[in-house]
Amino acid sequence: MENKPDENRRDDLPPCATEFIQRVVRRMWYRRRARRDVQAELTAHFEDAVRGCATAEEKERKARELIEAFGDAKLLAALCHRAKKRCRPLWLKVLLRSGQGLGVAFLYWTLCTLPILLGRPTIRVNYTEWLSNHWRPNGQGVENAKSYYDKAVELYVEPPQGLEDKMRLRRWSLTGYYDERDMQLIDQWLAKNQAAFDMVRHGASMPHYWPIYDSNESAPLEVSIVQSDLKIVEGYRPVALAFKQQIICEARRGEVAEALDDCLVLRKFGRHLQNKGALNSQTGGISIEHLGYDSLIAILQRPDVPSAILERIQKELVSDFDLNRQAISLDGEKALWYGIIQRTFTDDGQGGGHALSQGFPYARGDWKHNLVNTFRFHYPDRRETVTMVERYFQWAQGRLNAPPDRHEREKPDDSNQVSSLSIFFSITTPAYERVAQLAWRLKTHETAVVTLLAIQRYFRANGNYPDNLYQLVEQGFLKEPPRDPFGQGTLSYRREDRGFILYCWGSNFKDDGGQLGTDSQGSPRMWADNGDWVFWPVGP
Repeated sequence: MENKPDENRRDDLPPCATEFIQRVVRRMWYRRRARRDVQAELTAHFEDAVRGCATAEEKERKARELIEAFGDAKLLAALCHRAKKRCRPLWLKVLLRSGQGLGVAFLYWTLCTLPILLGRPTIRVNYTEWLSNHWRPNGQGVENAKSYYDKAVELYVEPPQGLEDKMRLRRWSLTGYYDERDMQLIDQWLAKNQAAFDMVRHGASMPHYWPIYDSNESAPLEVSIVQSDLKIVEGYRPVALAFKQQIICEARRGEVAEALDDCLVLRKFGRHLQNKGALNSQTGGISIEHLGYDSLIAILQRPDVPSAILERIQKELVSDFDLNRQAISLDGEKALWYGIIQRTFTDDGQGGGHALSQGFPYARGDWKHNLVNTFRFHYPDRRETVTMVERYFQWAQGRLNAPPDRHEREKPDDSNQVSSLSIFFSITTPAYERVAQLAWRLKTHETAVVTLLAIQRYFRANGNYPDNLYQLVEQGFLKEPPRDPFGQGTLSYRREDRGFILYCWGSNFKDDGGQLGTDSQGSPRMWADNGDWVFWPVGP
């Protein structure tokens, strides 16, 4: 209270002077200390003016003359206010200006971000339900092979303790690694799983398969997809591995035709999961189809497989063989984005709307682009974001479908430009490129299996192996030379003294002469990135 101006102070001044001083001080609208100083200065002025006056009337007259000289009290207050501001020390001026600048910036930022904090999303489409129906065929009473695969998972009996590790260590091999006790345990375990295997065979005989997701609107689409994928990865794969062990045992018993038919079952099982649903389930389908081809190649090592059976199996493989088929679909990934946009953007009913706070990271452009546009009052638009998603996934699907050798020829391409549309795209692009390699690896494996069947038929017909793959075409065992998607022409083939070698150049896109790549420990490994992919002779 000691710094507050004494507005009731009279001293020996006339009332008119005191009243004038009070009006000026009140209208300054400034700090108390400054008003107190102005009050003291004005009081001193009036005291000097009336000093020496003998009478009260003379003091009154002198005071009014000085008031008239000062002019309007309001104007004087403004001049005093300005003068005090100009007299501030430099450090105070800097501090105040900085505070004002921060205040303006904060206000501007508040105005900029206010729209993304206001508004609510409108849920118009249940994308979980949409995704469940997306791959469902038209027509009434169409059965879904998924129900039989799910039943197989329910009926599946896990192997005895310790047996599963042995089988995994021995790579589920056809060769005689197991002792008599192991074989008894395996036979008993497989006998318990015959009902599950029958369900797999029944499901593989069905023409249609489509994923089904929980359409509960309270659960986001990504949660439903993750849960469904976990069931597939954790359920279908153990059943498929056990089915491969069934094939191994059938071949050991001499039931070659049955074993080869079951290889086709695994192939169809895996294909059912491809090109539909989420990426995890699709790559799981790729893995299962690989199991079928691995088993088939292993059986081809037997010299007693009749030529007629080889021809039948080859015809069944060729009947739906297409090196350019789409093994992976990104429709599920795109639906995930649509679901996220729907929940994190406003909707004006015409495809427009702005991003809400939780949707801002998904909006068009990376975070730097969005931050700059926010300061420009240019908010990410829903229509632009949807267009971005469509553009990106059209490009990504094209990359998945295009042969990998074309990828190499086109590098550097527009991948950086397209993936930079969003920070999330820059993260997922390498994963999609890896998935593309998995898809083409599978197609190459299939091509190799068809080629091996043709080579074995040629051997049984001629008593020797062909000098080159073109002889298979000349004698009608193949319709066209098998193409190597990772090489420069056909699969690499070389006749040797005791047989032949068939391989693909692999993901390093160079011919290593049929030398397998190695893992981090230096052991030979199929599908390694540092060598060829050798399909024959069968490696360790």
